[in-house]
Amino acid sequence: MPPLPNDRASKPQRVAALATLPLFWTLRGKRVVVAGSSDGAAWKAELLAACGAEVHVYASHADLGDGFHDLLARGAADRDGSFVHHDQTWNDAIFGDAALAIGDCEDDEGAEAFFEAARAAGVPVNVIDKPRFCQFQFGSIVNRSPVVVAISTDGAAPILAQAIRRRIETLLPPTMKRWAGVAQAIRERVNARLQPGAQRRAFWERFVDRAFIETPEEGVEARLMADVDRRATPRPAVGRVTIVGAGPGDAELLTLKAVRALQAADVILYDDRISSDVLELARREAKRILVNQPSRETVAGDRGGAIVALARAGKRVVQLQAGDPATDAETQEAAAWLGQRGIPVEIIPGVANHHCGAWENGDAKALVVAGISEQAHGRLRVAGH
Repeated sequence: MPPLPNDRASKPQRVAALATLPLFWTLRGKRVVVAGSSDGAAWKAELLAACGAEVHVYASHADLGDGFHDLLARGAADRDGSFVHHDQTWNDAIFGDAALAIGDCEDDEGAEAFFEAARAAGVPVNVIDKPRFCQFQFGSIVNRSPVVVAISTDGAAPILAQAIRRRIETLLPPTMKRWAGVAQAIRERVNARLQPGAQRRAFWERFVDRAFIETPEEGVEARLMADVDRRATPRPAVGRVTIVGAGPGDAELLTLKAVRALQAADVILYDDRISSDVLELARREAKRILVNQPSRETVAGDRGGAIVALARAGKRVVQLQAGDPATDAETQEAAAWLGQRGIPVEIIPGVANHHCGAWENGDAKALVVAGISEQAHGRLRVAGH
């Protein structure tokens, strides 16, 4: 397969700078230490026990607030989690084989002492509400376990993290927990039947679509495995090309369909007009190739031949194009050229600066419908918003 133009050109970073590294840490059966008696310490203890940890609480019984008394009486949410209350304040000997240490200290002097003692014992430490003495942080949590979403602002704006959490809560239906359980139950069987790559990903993409709109009912596992058997039947590998309108470069103006295409792509072609914010929405594993701006010559030439080869190898190719490709005559010609070679092509419209008024007054809808009508006999499809 011939190399694409500019394949070796410099590329933008795949991941923008991160203030902190998000990690998900298994604590089941691990011993953790919580020193303190406040409601804040009680919340941290409850959270840790919900992860299946054995939480050792060091605080005088007389100092425990009502929240802590209720928590100790109620027990852990997870069957493997537990609480062990020590009617004493912390000391250097408590860290032992602890996996984590959480301290609730009134002043910086006490916080520093707890921090240094835990660190000397090699235990990751967090002192509540004192970022200077924290080696890790707790984020706002959306719990659909085993689906868990955590949001952090690196301590800069906790209220913003809470607002983001509320938004995500509305986007993730409560049934997501049950769908995650179904996925967990069938994952090994699916992986044994379907080949890695496009075949397996197509099944899981369909699974995800169902998870957001349906409730898992009795017998869903059997129906899903029947779908796996159908997909496992050998068939010629045929990929597809999706031409995605990136609009004026603002990632927030991309359609949901455009984002889904980016997240399903194996190969993404883009030119220097495409913003890094748009590329950030793409699947991490997708190969990103910087190319010259599209023209009749490049699409029908070396690049066109490479795109055909990729699609015939079963790859999902996304060509990111600034503005609205649905209104671009050269893009229509390129799509038709690919269609004549047996490559399925879809065009996803984007917002173009000089067409903003058309999108608002409905003219674009008429344009898209006309595109579908003209190409209905072939493999070209123009997707609406």
